[in-house]
Amino acid sequence: MDTVYLYYAGFAAGLVYLLGDIIGGIITPSYNYIKNAVSELVQSGAENRRFLSIFFFIHAIMIILFSIGILVQHSFSQSWLVFVGGIFLLAVGISHALSSSIFPMDPVGAKATFPGTMHLVLVGITVISIIILMPLLGIGFSQLFGWNDFAAYTFVSLAIIILSGIASPIVISRGIEVMGLTERITGYTFYIWMAVLAYLLIS
Repeated sequence: MDTVYLYYAGFAAGLVYLLGDIIGGIITPSYNYIKNAVSELVQSGAENRRFLSIFFFIHAIMIILFSIGILVQHSFSQSWLVFVGGIFLLAVGISHALSSSIFPMDPVGAKATFPGTMHLVLVGITVISIIILMPLLGIGFSQLFGWNDFAAYTFVSLAIIILSGIASPIVISRGIEVMGLTERITGYTFYIWMAVLAYLLIS
């Protein structure tokens, strides 16, 4: 089955996310890209939630399509590393789709709700899935196609994601409001990595 068109979704996911992020920050009063998390743009009760949710939901669908392309093209018998990595990438897409639609984030300081709690669970699933899928795909594709440079790039990107994730609560605990910055470092590092993978697959 020809999956080249599904691979283009690997580019589109990050671009749609970036577009939603930029537009959201512009049209949301008092929003600060350094201090405020991306999820706050579509949190429960947010003024532009319905409009901005469209961008983040579409971005999630793009991740799902990209993962399907990988799964269809690379069977378990061909490379269990790539296949399992594709499943975890699919989990990321589904988690994003749910967290940007029916399970929005609760506003900071507000009473916890079921959708808000589920949002945190989905974020946890996303983080764990990314930490697992990146080395699986990096090593898997390196074994399949000899992409040793991509494998190295994968582990550098993963290190940035983990370090920014660890740094976030430490810095915030000291009263420095940089949740938006650290979240964006983590998120865009992943989307750039995914775009590089999509480019290599298409090439």
